[in-house]
Amino acid sequence: MRRIIEIMWLGIAAISIIEMIVGYKAGGFNHEHFKLFALIFVAATFMYFLRKRQRRNIDKNKPSNPS
Repeated sequence: MRRIIEIMWLGIAAISIIEMIVGYKAGGFNHEHFKLFALIFVAATFMYFLRKRQRRNIDKNKPSNPS
């Protein structure tokens, strides 16, 4: 489940990159569309790495199966 959330954040980042390119072609760096999706891209990338680190810590601290 946690890995699915990581992949979703990567998908959001990928879509944001595409939208940034469209916004840049429409009006350059000052275009509102570009700025909005640049912010979303940064946030999604940050969340991806944060969730990845959390998942690794949870997996590392999870007790092994005592069977």
